[in-house]
Amino acid sequence: MPTHYVALGDSAGAGFGVPAGAGYVDRVYARLQQRDASARLLNLARKGATTETLRADQVDAALGARPTVCSLFIGGNDLWRGVTPSHYGRNLEAIADRLDRARCPVVVGTLPNLSHAPAAALAERFLGIARAQIEERIVAYNERVRRLAVDHGYALVDLFGATRLDEHAEYFAADGFHPSAAGHAAWYEAIWPAFAGLDPH
Repeated sequence: MPTHYVALGDSAGAGFGVPAGAGYVDRVYARLQQRDASARLLNLARKGATTETLRADQVDAALGARPTVCSLFIGGNDLWRGVTPSHYGRNLEAIADRLDRARCPVVVGTLPNLSHAPAAALAERFLGIARAQIEERIVAYNERVRRLAVDHGYALVDLFGATRLDEHAEYFAADGFHPSAAGHAAWYEAIWPAFAGLDPH
């Protein structure tokens, strides 16, 4: 059976703001094609997606595509919109409960430490939201992601631990929030080993 990779997520998964082929999803897909020339990609990730909208708009399409491997990286928009960790976790569970019907491997990722994003510095300066508060919320989100991976047998990618955003300002695009091409390359390096360890057939 040919590899059919279905990506679920937000603007990062959609490759917003970077050249075609530079996003982490496209990089993973290119590597999958090296292993299987007949590999296909359906990228359902959309700019602005939250766990709520992903649950409503992407999961059914993913199931209908009969994937052999999926990725699920979501949470940045939930974070900035003030979604509580418990609500975020419930949405993740609802997504996973349905995604499990695909009976294929799933790669899921923690949120990187966006408290180091230039946008977080602006939020601290102008909105009075301390970066320490942002980091605390991200840690709480990531606890839900890790629990999800264990409960559903998903392959976990720890973007929080793998990408030191405080040391790599070049990982952010000019808007101070989205990943740059260099950021996507770093994400890919963290993500690919999870795919390499799977049998997506």
